[in-house]
Amino acid sequence: MILILSGTEEGKEIVRRLHKEGLSLLTTVATEYGKKMFEEIGLETVCLQGRLDAHGFSLLIKEKGIDTVVDATHPYAIEVSQNAMDACKKTNIRYLRFERQEIEIPEHPLIHKVKTMAESVDKSRTLGKKIFLATGISSVAKFISLKDEKELYVRILPIPEHIVLCLNMGIPPAHIIAMHGPFSEDLNGAMFRQYQINTVVTKDSGEVGGVLEKIHAALKEGIDTIVIERPRLEFPQKYSSIDEVVKTVKIQ
Repeated sequence: MILILSGTEEGKEIVRRLHKEGLSLLTTVATEYGKKMFEEIGLETVCLQGRLDAHGFSLLIKEKGIDTVVDATHPYAIEVSQNAMDACKKTNIRYLRFERQEIEIPEHPLIHKVKTMAESVDKSRTLGKKIFLATGISSVAKFISLKDEKELYVRILPIPEHIVLCLNMGIPPAHIIAMHGPFSEDLNGAMFRQYQINTVVTKDSGEVGGVLEKIHAALKEGIDTIVIERPRLEFPQKYSSIDEVVKTVKIQ
């Protein structure tokens, strides 16, 4: 039995491909929204929703007879990846990491690379007043400390619970853009102009995450962009090709 940690577009594709190969599998997603992705392709029966710590992963591995874990979570979901690696090591099973390729971020005076979310908050204090957060719901709380000195505009997935979280944190309804990407360069530019943005904050989320479309749109508008670099973990086996992951999984 194979366990795929999903929630990304690539994770969904890995599940689809392995299911088509006739392999026994389960996939986990953190949110109801993630589960709906699998309902849309008729694979809801193999999808489990919920967040697991290392102990939870170990219990699931033993309960379901898992012999291979494919971690296709988001590049910034390092806690999940670490928990999964710890559980695989404890239960002595195979762990494979799929991670989307990084993109070379251009060098430019308007592009500011930082290593952590805390650094991005500090850097934002020194830049423009209207900040566009394109970093996901988990990052919004970190920026709330700027609420009284800056105008925060957040672009998040259209998940009701996430919208409520933003409202409860004091983000005005008119500053919440609840949409599902990816977003083109033109659409990003239109949003930046609409809200008169002068600082964009993004993660280095790769081609699928549309990071270059955000950066190029911001450069065209003369907007400062803060890019949070990917966190680093040491993985025993890492792939950036879905074909390679599928091929490796099939080798027992």
